[in-house]
Amino acid sequence: MSHKNYDNKKKRDDSYISINRRKRNKYLKIVGIPIGVAVIVLGVIVATQAQEHGLGARIVYHIHPHLNMTVDGKPAAVPQGIGINSSLYKDHSLDKYSTPEIAPVHTHDRTGTIHVESTVNRNYTFGQLLSIWGLDLNNKPVHLIVNGKAISPPDSFKNHVFRDRENITLAIGKT
Repeated sequence: MSHKNYDNKKKRDDSYISINRRKRNKYLKIVGIPIGVAVIVLGVIVATQAQEHGLGARIVYHIHPHLNMTVDGKPAAVPQGIGINSSLYKDHSLDKYSTPEIAPVHTHDRTGTIHVESTVNRNYTFGQLLSIWGLDLNNKPVHLIVNGKAISPPDSFKNHVFRDRENITLAIGKT
């Protein structure tokens, strides 16, 4: 190589700062690119799961019927956490219509307020509440009274569709 060409070439900067910058850039290429790709892939997976499982889903149907209960003629409390607490969340067949970890038909407290909160506009029945709750009423005399009127015939109470602010009384056993 002639002396003239050597002078025209850019000389490599071997200063402490330049050496560290080259090391850092090499490290970023080796480690940073795979981490960046992994973060993007993870983001796509999380977004897909969120869409499938209702994360961030909007509630479009929201009503509050009220339930009173009697067992053998004595007042009984409606349990807190039906459709939320795992011991009172037996049937998950309606989960696709709700937000994560809460059934679309559930209770928050022992006041008897039934929360119907759904990501789709559809009807929910008393029988679905019983299934979510896991309450077995087979072979027990049951009467359902809605806004003062008995559901007739008595064995059709599971088909009762919830309406907002209705007052429901579930009488189990002797009345």
